[in-house]
Amino acid sequence: METRKLVLSRAFVCCTNVIFLISGFILMSLGALLLADNERILLSRLLGSSDIESDQPLFYYLAFATAGLGFFIAMTSIFGCWAVCLFNQCITISYIVTIMLLLLGECTVCIVTVFWPYLLGIDVRPARLIRTLQRSYAVPGREQFTAALDLAQTTFSCCGINGSNNYGTSWWRLQEVGRRELVVPLTCCTLDNVNETDSFLNPEPTNLTFCQALNPAEHQYARHTTGCLEMIERWTQEQALILLAIGLSIIFVEVSVLLSTFFACSKNNQRKNPQTSTFTSTQTLSPFNENDNDYGLGIENRMHMSGTTFGAKS
Repeated sequence: METRKLVLSRAFVCCTNVIFLISGFILMSLGALLLADNERILLSRLLGSSDIESDQPLFYYLAFATAGLGFFIAMTSIFGCWAVCLFNQCITISYIVTIMLLLLGECTVCIVTVFWPYLLGIDVRPARLIRTLQRSYAVPGREQFTAALDLAQTTFSCCGINGSNNYGTSWWRLQEVGRRELVVPLTCCTLDNVNETDSFLNPEPTNLTFCQALNPAEHQYARHTTGCLEMIERWTQEQALILLAIGLSIIFVEVSVLLSTFFACSKNNQRKNPQTSTFTSTQTLSPFNENDNDYGLGIENRMHMSGTTFGAKS
């Protein structure tokens, strides 16, 4: 019975490790999909917490981190299956410590994402975004930020951060980086090719004259009037929820693996413990064994025979 329970516990650990392995492959696939999602990666350029533009957007590094975590989880699950087969104490302890470190790291990332996102480089404060727009839009060397903001304005049908007035004091207008007759970028206008994938790179305004007009009565139907801040914040929250859902799913699988490993170890220890022998009360109290009893009976028989002979002689 104990052997059967041990086999079942080992089989359960193997099953949880197979699920753990599958989760690792899923994470690697998600990392590859994120790396191929150019628009999502480009939009993450707006989430940077620094005015100094990094080499790549935030989600570019996140894609590699996700794929790397998936690979590490896959290797850990294979190591776990090996540990189950051997049930060596050192290997099992190393496996358990690895799982616990993974849990600690992932829980820390989830907590930081919820309460202190700026520690991960996520900052969507209006003041920071407006300052970055005014200093970086259409400025040489800041092409990624320019493309990211154009993509946001095209995708979310918005203009600027708080509105189109953000461009009035920007370097794009003051230093006439763009065309002189433009009051706002072309991506702030309603576009004829809005449904095309690269419309933010080659915008085609429906009515360029009305879009660039200063009179609100003229441009209100040819230009996006709302700012992009609310849409950017909502998009950021959606991405954070997706990451949290993935993280919590992985944590649930790891907790299941950890508990199944503890259960299997406890069953293995119970089997190794020596079973205490059970004795009857007679066997426990008697200082003699069966041979001693036979020897005693032989003496009594000899004494009886001797007594009988002695009586006959008398």
